[in-house]
Amino acid sequence: MSVHILMNVVDEQEMRVALIRDGHLDTIIHERINPDHQHCGNIYKAKVANIEPSLDAAFLDLGGSKNAFIHIDEVRHDQGPKARIEQVLRPGQEILVQVTKEAIKDKGACVTTNLSIPGRYLVLVQDPEGLGVSKRIDDQSTRRRLKSLLATFEPPQGFGYIVRTAGAERSDEEISLDQEYLGRLWGEIDAKASRVKAPACVYQESDVVLRTLREMADEPEVSVILDSERYYDEARAFAMVFMPELEGRIQLHREDLPLMAYYGVEERLSTIYDRKVQMPSGGNIVIEQTEAMVTIDVNSARSREGADVHATALQTNLEAVLAIAEQLKLRDLGGLVVIDFIDMDSRDHQRLVQLALRRALLADKARTQVASMSRFGLVEMTRQRTRPSHKMFATMECSHCKGTGSVKTPETFEIEVMRAVRQSLNSGQVAKLDVVVPADLAVGLLNSRSAEIVGLERQFDCRITFSVDPLIKTREYRLQPTVRKRGGRRQNQEKPVHSGLLADWMQAKMVAKAQVKELLDRGAAAIEQELTDHANGKVMSPVAAESSPSAASPAAPVSPVPVSRAAAAAMDLHSQALELRRLLFSPVRPVPVESALPLAPPSEAAKPPRSSRGSANGSRRRRRGGK
Repeated sequence: MSVHILMNVVDEQEMRVALIRDGHLDTIIHERINPDHQHCGNIYKAKVANIEPSLDAAFLDLGGSKNAFIHIDEVRHDQGPKARIEQVLRPGQEILVQVTKEAIKDKGACVTTNLSIPGRYLVLVQDPEGLGVSKRIDDQSTRRRLKSLLATFEPPQGFGYIVRTAGAERSDEEISLDQEYLGRLWGEIDAKASRVKAPACVYQESDVVLRTLREMADEPEVSVILDSERYYDEARAFAMVFMPELEGRIQLHREDLPLMAYYGVEERLSTIYDRKVQMPSGGNIVIEQTEAMVTIDVNSARSREGADVHATALQTNLEAVLAIAEQLKLRDLGGLVVIDFIDMDSRDHQRLVQLALRRALLADKARTQVASMSRFGLVEMTRQRTRPSHKMFATMECSHCKGTGSVKTPETFEIEVMRAVRQSLNSGQVAKLDVVVPADLAVGLLNSRSAEIVGLERQFDCRITFSVDPLIKTREYRLQPTVRKRGGRRQNQEKPVHSGLLADWMQAKMVAKAQVKELLDRGAAAIEQELTDHANGKVMSPVAAESSPSAASPAAPVSPVPVSRAAAAAMDLHSQALELRRLLFSPVRPVPVESALPLAPPSEAAKPPRSSRGSANGSRRRRRGGK
C-alpha cells in the first residue's frame, strides 16, 4: 500500500495537507492562521460566564469572541451522578478546559474538563485509574508487555496513560521517552495555568505539519513531501527525535510548478465544493449541506450496469456506498447525515447495502454510527464533527440570494487568485499579467496582498496589474498574460502535471466495478462476520490513533479497508491495456502511461442525453408517487 502525504505550507495564510492512498485522494486538511481561533485540542484557563440550569450547562469565556459551551456530563466533579450544573459551577469560577469541537458559525466551541494530551505512542488522560492499552492492539502477549510497562510509570497526580496503536511495535525505551515528554509537558501546562489570569490559552495544539506527522505518518511505506524549506527543516527535526525511521522519507518539493498542481491534486480539490459527484457507472450522488443535517441523494442517471431494474438499483447503491464514504472524509462532513438510496424491494439487497456502508466507513478515523434502513429507503447515520466542514470553512452566505446558496469568502477567493497568478508566472514567459476581478474584491486584493505581488514581480521579472470588470460574476476572475518576446531573459520552466500519485478516471472506474463485484460475491453474511470480527478486535489497523483529544479512547473504531485483490487485479489489467494501446497507436511519439487518460470525469456535455425509460430512478419515482 503506497501512502503519500503532500503538505502545501508555502503560503502560511492557508496550509493544506493531502493524503493520497493507493492513487486515491483520501483526506484533505485545511488550516488558516487565526490567533482567535480555538483549535480542537487547545487547553484554556476559562472563566464561567453564566450558568444555564434549563440546559444543565454553562457558558465559559475563553478569551475569544464567542463563549464556549460545556454540559454537566463534561464536568469532572464529586457531587454525585444526579448533580445539577449550578451545584458544580458558579459564575466567575476559573477552570481548566480543553476544546473538543471547534466553533461553527454562530455556535461557540464545545469543551470538557476531561483533559487528554496525545503523544507519539501514549495519551496522557485525566483519569487516576486510566492505565490501559488500545483495543486495536489485539495480540495478547503485546498487551501483557505494555500493561507491565505502564505499571512502572508514575503519571502526574490525577492522570493516567493509554498506549496508542502506534506503540504496539515500539520498544520499552521509546515508550518511556514518550512518557517522560508528556510528564514534562503537563508540568509546563500546570505551571502556566497557575501563573496566568483567566481567560487564557495555556496549551496550543501543534501546527498542522507536526500534527500530521504525529497522527498520519506512521505507516511503513509513507512518504512526506513539503514545499516550504522552513517547515521541511521543522519536520526533519521532529522526525529525528520522535520518528527516526521517517526522517529519510521526508522530501522538499523543488519544482517550479506548485506542489498540488504538480501532482495533479489541485484539480481534484476543486470538486469538493460541487453538489453532484459523478460515479464511474454513470450514476451520481447529490450532497446538500444544511444547518440541521447533510442529505445525500443517490441517482442511477445513465447507469445500466444491471441486467434489470432491481440489479441496476443494487449495483448503483453499492457503488454509491463507496463514493459516500470517500466524500464524507474528503469534505469533512459531520453531524447527522441522511442518505436516500434508490428503492430496493428485496430485503436481502437492503441488508447488503447497509452492511457495505458500515464496512466502507471502517476506514474513517471519525466515529460513525449507522441506523437501519427505513421503509422509505433512507439511512440515518452520524459522523463525529470536531471542526467545520470544508464548505463551511471556505464559503459564506451569498449577499444576493440571502443564504439559499453560498459563495467563497473574500479570503478564500484571494488565496485562489494568488495561487493562479503564481502558477501562470511559473512558465517564465509572461512579461505582463493582467488580473481581472470583481470590483468589490479588487481593493482587498491590492491591500492584503501588495507585498506578495511586489515579490512576484521581482521574482519573475514581470508586471502584474489588476483591473475591474463590472460584468464579471461575484467570485470569478480572468488572467490575461502578455507573453514575453522571443529571446526573453527567462526560459519556459513549466513542467507537465505529474499524475503518477493519483489514479486516472478509467482506473477509478475499473476499481469501483471490481469493488462492487467483490461486495456482491462476498454477500451479506460474510460482510456481517467481518464487521463482527472488527468489533471484537480481531482486525488490526495500520493507521495511527485518532488526532482529536476526544477520540483518544482506545474504543474508537478506526480500521482502513485495504484495496481488494479484485481491485488490484483490475488496476494491473488496466495498466497492461494502456501499455498495449501505446504500442499499437503511438508508433511515433509514445504517450506516458500515467498521462494517457484524463484525471477528471468526462464533462456532462460530452455524455449522451439522459433517458428516463428503464432507469432505476424512474422506478423509484413511480413507487413514491412522483418524487
